[in-house]
Amino acid sequence: MQLGFSVPIHLIESDLENSFLEDLKKDIYLIRKNDSGANISNNQGWHSTPDLFLKKEDTFKKVCSTCASSIASIMKSYDGEFNPETLDARFSGWINVNPKGGSNVLHSHPNSHWSGVFYVQQPTEVEGFSGMIEFVNPNQEGRELAKLLPKSGFDNMIRIRPKTGQIVIFPSYVLHSVYPNNSNQDRITIAFNSLLLKKKKS
Repeated sequence: MQLGFSVPIHLIESDLENSFLEDLKKDIYLIRKNDSGANISNNQGWHSTPDLFLKKEDTFKKVCSTCASSIASIMKSYDGEFNPETLDARFSGWINVNPKGGSNVLHSHPNSHWSGVFYVQQPTEVEGFSGMIEFVNPNQEGRELAKLLPKSGFDNMIRIRPKTGQIVIFPSYVLHSVYPNNSNQDRITIAFNSLLLKKKKS
């Protein structure tokens, strides 16, 4: 069998400790005090300016490095000869803080190759879709096969509730949204885009 048009969604465990995540949250709330934010896909939540990869704080530098190395690992998994030194990797990143009721409407990330979400704080919910990220299958015609083969990649959508400290990485063209946070605890994530361009020969 050869897979023809699969849409990969990678769920990655980071090695960042809880003590680090607590320090990261403190820095995030400090930035929110001085950043009025942007209105992009967020609904009742705070979306920072997309300059995270330019921040000087050690916490943000470490998270950005973790996200970048995760992209390189994914590329390596597809092509064993992949060499990141041959590419000019351009990253942008921002913070999302969704309080109770906060969500993100359906959207994609154009002009990028891979996009991802690092989960700084994900409230745990045992019922409902609270805070879950939902991906829409680009091929909606697979719905009939999905009835016969559920959870085999033909479904119209995939819902995931990653845990704190995990990273979700997916092709930037995939439409996705985030369900309202029904918890009294903030849902805090760092989203990022990567554009991988071949370096020009000198």
